[in-house]
Amino acid sequence: MDSRKNQVELAVSLLPGEKVDVLKSEESPAASDAQLNKRYVQEGVRIVVEQARYPLNQILAMFTDTFEISPGVTEAKYKRDPEYQRRHRWDDGRKSRLIESFLMNVPVPPVFLYEYELARFEVMDGRQRLTALMDFYGNSLVLTGLQHWPELNGRTYSSLPSSIRDGIDRRYLSSIILLNETAATEEQAAFLKKLVFERLNSGGVRLSGQETRNAVYNGRLNDLCLELSKTTELRAMLGTPLEVEASVPLDDEEAEDGESVASERDPEGVEVTNMGRKMFESMEDVEIVLRFFAYRHLSKFSQGLNRITDFLDEFLIKGNKFDSETLAEYKRLFRQNIEFWHTVSGATAFQVKGSNRHFSKIAYDALMYASSALTNEQIATLLSDPQVVRDAVSSMYDNHSPVFGGRKTNTADAHRRNGFAIDALKTALGAIAS
Repeated sequence: MDSRKNQVELAVSLLPGEKVDVLKSEESPAASDAQLNKRYVQEGVRIVVEQARYPLNQILAMFTDTFEISPGVTEAKYKRDPEYQRRHRWDDGRKSRLIESFLMNVPVPPVFLYEYELARFEVMDGRQRLTALMDFYGNSLVLTGLQHWPELNGRTYSSLPSSIRDGIDRRYLSSIILLNETAATEEQAAFLKKLVFERLNSGGVRLSGQETRNAVYNGRLNDLCLELSKTTELRAMLGTPLEVEASVPLDDEEAEDGESVASERDPEGVEVTNMGRKMFESMEDVEIVLRFFAYRHLSKFSQGLNRITDFLDEFLIKGNKFDSETLAEYKRLFRQNIEFWHTVSGATAFQVKGSNRHFSKIAYDALMYASSALTNEQIATLLSDPQVVRDAVSSMYDNHSPVFGGRKTNTADAHRRNGFAIDALKTALGAIAS
């Protein structure tokens, strides 16, 4: 048999609408004191803020107030949008303790707002506090777990004694507002929002890269990544829950490699683990979707994967501007590839041979990149005999274990892994054809 008949060519081709310029952060050039002084005087980039105090009993009305932007279409004056929502919520105990703090006049940090248009605001920091107050004044919060006022446990706002209601109503919530005139351009506004958002959260629970990205680079590609993170096959591989309410950790023991071993199955049959819950809460699952799209442009980012946060940031900024047709194709492409690998190897499709880790990002990156080069006909061919694909991938790990071991994280090694994964699929196609 002529071996040339079994030779397969695979190459990832970019869509017309996803092509981007070089993704590279500018290096800061050396500058003299005189040049630095001149820049400070001329640049004019200053954070412009104002402060305000809101009576607690007006919070509910303020943050449910709307205005009409077109006939029959309304928008909130104060937006508490999902882009600023972390994937874990305060329980009623923590909400109740906030109310107790106001009752006792314990200092509460201010909320931070961003004026995205004149007199139109987004909540940058403080969503949980605002939600707790709105629940309280909306009588949906039943106080519980109070420490200094346990006698009030079980009460709602309307059922509190009148003097206590009056005392809470006298309190204020402080706010700091980042004003619209802070930035002259959309790009500058995004940069300053990211800077402020990161600094605001540096003193508390450290935000993941994707949580920050989700907050300040919200857009159509970011929304798509959020949507695709709910794909059943991906969740099966990560052990992530479908909803925020399902992210409460189980009591568990830790496996030797540090991964959570407790699990339960959700209504879709996905085995949800504590490790998956942690990934969900930090939005790591959303970042994993973004990685698939970004890695198609790896050659455009010369500074290496040691700066992967910058790489993903810059790609998401570009990707949020992609047209609807490109994003629809992105959606199809991701689903086709994640379903392919799940059909081939199930929930452990991206587990590197010989590793205790259930999911390997470097295996995911390489295998998803390689399979995105397949035609529909080639996918059907490979799925006709999944064992051949599994054998080819297993041999890839055996032959190239150093670059799949998790320690090789530079761009050159990523390109090598991509090439090895493509070769594995070509081998599998050739074996089935013969």
